[in-house]
Amino acid sequence: MKKLFHFISVIFHPVLLPTWMMLILLITGVGRFQPYIGWVYFGMVFLNSFCVPCLILLLMKRWKLIDSWLMEKKKDRLCPIFIVALFLYITNRFFKGIPDFSIFSFYLTCAMMLSIIAFCVTLYWKISLHTIGWGGFVACLFVMTTVSAQIYIIYFICSILLAGIVASARLTLKSHDAPQIYLGFGLGFSLVFVLYLVLLA
Repeated sequence: MKKLFHFISVIFHPVLLPTWMMLILLITGVGRFQPYIGWVYFGMVFLNSFCVPCLILLLMKRWKLIDSWLMEKKKDRLCPIFIVALFLYITNRFFKGIPDFSIFSFYLTCAMMLSIIAFCVTLYWKISLHTIGWGGFVACLFVMTTVSAQIYIIYFICSILLAGIVASARLTLKSHDAPQIYLGFGLGFSLVFVLYLVLLA
């Protein structure tokens, strides 16, 4: 059973959430460009927000800058969080110039800010990075559903279910206690909602 929970933690890791968000946007028909262009954008997001940070993490483990892939210790989390925030910023700089991807740019902005906050909190406390990420993801889909298009409602509902599954997996694996899980989700959700009110409403 633990292998299943580890699989869930990996496939729904917060570093993959920008890729999942881009996939949702492409499936629902964002933009008026040729389909292959959309998949070029998808590849770029996957490369920038997942592949490159993971490669850097691989090098960090090889050079013994971190003790474990699982990053159970607070000190092992700080540099990877900073790297993820940096590459989210780089990716967002590109998508800011594309009107069709304004909502994706908003999501990347939120994800980058959540990464910075997670970095600061991790200096003092081991909050759940998984549920911070999923809180932001759910909140963004909520905003997209209520102000943009009802087509996103099925993805919003699925995101709530997946967030619950991920949180349960992290609790079962004893990677976090309940306050770290719940406060992580609450932080992620509330920040995105506040940024929507400030930047888009």
